[in-house]
Amino acid sequence: MNKIFDNLYLYEIVLLFLGVFLFMLLCAGLVYFIIKKDDLKKLLLFFPIPIIMIAYPSIQEIQIEKDKFALKKFSDKIIENPNDTEAQKELAEISNKLEKRATSAKDIQAVSFANLLLGNSEKVIDLANKAIEKQEENKKQETPTVDNSSVDSDNSKIEEGQLTDVKVLKNIKELAETQKNLQSNKGTITDTAKLKEQISKIPWQNPKTKSYLSKKILKQHKTVDTIKSK
Repeated sequence: MNKIFDNLYLYEIVLLFLGVFLFMLLCAGLVYFIIKKDDLKKLLLFFPIPIIMIAYPSIQEIQIEKDKFALKKFSDKIIENPNDTEAQKELAEISNKLEKRATSAKDIQAVSFANLLLGNSEKVIDLANKAIEKQEENKKQETPTVDNSSVDSDNSKIEEGQLTDVKVLKNIKELAETQKNLQSNKGTITDTAKLKEQISKIPWQNPKTKSYLSKKILKQHKTVDTIKSK
């Protein structure tokens, strides 16, 4: 149930529940009017109100899901074609929209990754920290309070998955920190080597991400060097 409302603001959730409650109330009133054979016209005029109250949060949820799909789509486009400025613009806009809505560790991580592709290292670090905190909170909530010997294999798998996610997030954060150093021209040759190592050890969904990030970040570093040398 929580996952359904994860991306909605509190007022949208309240609006949804109030809409459902009002709709049920009107349905009960409709039955009463039919039994009493009263005029239904006045009552029917109120039905659009709960429908709108229910529809608005539902439409928002659908739009958020579309944005999540678009985030992945434009991320892949940029990886495939780093010179696609239109895709970069779209990704920046969508990531900003989703950042305001993202509440789960998975969603925050997705936005963090998008910013990594765009070169927004500070934002990546901030979002990665939030995702790590969220993931660790989830782990505490889902950890069984029973004796360890009675924990079944399924729970063990869940915990292992969570630990892996946290590890990936920490790796992304470290990568962004190295990227930040290189962008500010504080990086060294050691940082460049470290960067390549960090990129390689992260299990990217798209295999081409490694090549993209290596080229992009190192290119940014060279550009900064060139500007400062003039």
